[in-house]
Amino acid sequence: MHQYLLAALLVTATLAAEAQTRRLASSNGISQKKTYDRNDYQPFTLSCNAGLTQFFGEMNEQDMRSILGFGIGRAYNKQLSLHLDYHSGKLGGQNTDFFNSWFVNAFNSVEVFVKWNLTEQFSHFEPGNADFSVYGGLGLIHFNANAFDLENNQLLRFTNSKLSARNPNFLRWGRPKSLRNIKKTREGMLPLGTSLDYKLFQHWKIGIDYRFYFVRTDKLDATSGMRLINAEESESYSDTPNDKFSFIAVTLAYRFKLSH
Repeated sequence: MHQYLLAALLVTATLAAEAQTRRLASSNGISQKKTYDRNDYQPFTLSCNAGLTQFFGEMNEQDMRSILGFGIGRAYNKQLSLHLDYHSGKLGGQNTDFFNSWFVNAFNSVEVFVKWNLTEQFSHFEPGNADFSVYGGLGLIHFNANAFDLENNQLLRFTNSKLSARNPNFLRWGRPKSLRNIKKTREGMLPLGTSLDYKLFQHWKIGIDYRFYFVRTDKLDATSGMRLINAEESESYSDTPNDKFSFIAVTLAYRFKLSH
């Protein structure tokens, strides 16, 4: 699967690079200055993506895992749009020298972010079929992670069990419905990203999306700090930096407008 995703990324990048070298003639037939064609006004977007994840933390010897997602977006003009995304995927990695273990993290996330189309913002001419954008927003991740011995695959550390209890950081907003037996940890995160999109047809776009997450926890890898204690318990939270991860994905988007 990794080979197919990397090949799709390469094809998309090639299409977008070629498109950046061309400008479309203006629809008024007089100049190349930007115009606003009503037929191209497609404010709503349904999208799906598939890609590979990369983890940054204590267990940072890479084992790229897959991620799948879909989303909906609403453009308010050619420059700015609002998006809601859902993703399901896995993180992986290992550390040989100190921990002698590897981990896998299964997660689901929901994110809302604002996307800024820099090509439309700063181009005085018709930009062509390729657009470059940046975006940022807020998200919530639900996950559980397990770390295993590299030699015999014995379970060493984990984030969730029947004894799992809410992190005291959450108790400041009141007691949750369930203090124990938490099946998945939930934490906030900040997604930041860039995308390069290519217009295939009037309603369809293909693109490359790179997204980086700052997550409000240090146990995405079932490990908290340079310690061997279990990351499940609240007292295991350390003063080391929080974990981060990213993904690179191929996206396919369908643009449309609601009929009146």
